[in-house]
Amino acid sequence: MTGGVFVRIEPRDSEAGEGRFEFRAWPRRQSRAATRLQGQWALESGESRADIYLATPFSPETLVKLRDGARLEVKRRGPDLGVLQFWTCPVSTPFPLSRRTLAVVARALGLAGGLQPEAGLSPAHLLVDLAASAPQVMPATVRKARLVFRSGSCRAELCRATVRGRSRLTLALDDPDPASALCAVDSLGLGGLPNRSYGDMLRPRRLMQAGGGA
Repeated sequence: MTGGVFVRIEPRDSEAGEGRFEFRAWPRRQSRAATRLQGQWALESGESRADIYLATPFSPETLVKLRDGARLEVKRRGPDLGVLQFWTCPVSTPFPLSRRTLAVVARALGLAGGLQPEAGLSPAHLLVDLAASAPQVMPATVRKARLVFRSGSCRAELCRATVRGRSRLTLALDDPDPASALCAVDSLGLGGLPNRSYGDMLRPRRLMQAGGGA
């Protein structure tokens, strides 16, 4: 069983993930960027899904989620480049989880005591184990209805995200080419807005104050 204290342990797994430069804005008013995106970019797809984020004070740097409530993903933030955040996704796997992957998850969540082997059997097993032994990890279900657009190597999404009954519009870009990403930020007029990932928005503020932020 894990203890009741977060301990930040740097992940040691060697799995490689393709890195991308990302920018995510959360405009409070009607955004001209949304109009430009819909009028000037190619619509690629649309989808609705619910992701479960396992929020900790470390989520702005290491983000763990259950994609559509089923597939485990671990994203890691590297050095920023100007207004852009750089993220890799070294772990993206269905259940059941190997013991090695489960150890990676425990390190990503900052749990010094690890997780029980049974936690890797299914998403339900993982969530129940965390509730019983690591209540500091706060699952947050984010329901998303989004449209995905593309221009060259840059992908953009216009998403209605609903968390704990509150709904917000979020507009995001990701691109392996930083110059292309910066050009898209400028062309859509997003440069004046802060870049905040889901990890930034979902980080438990009280936990950050009590246990220290990353």
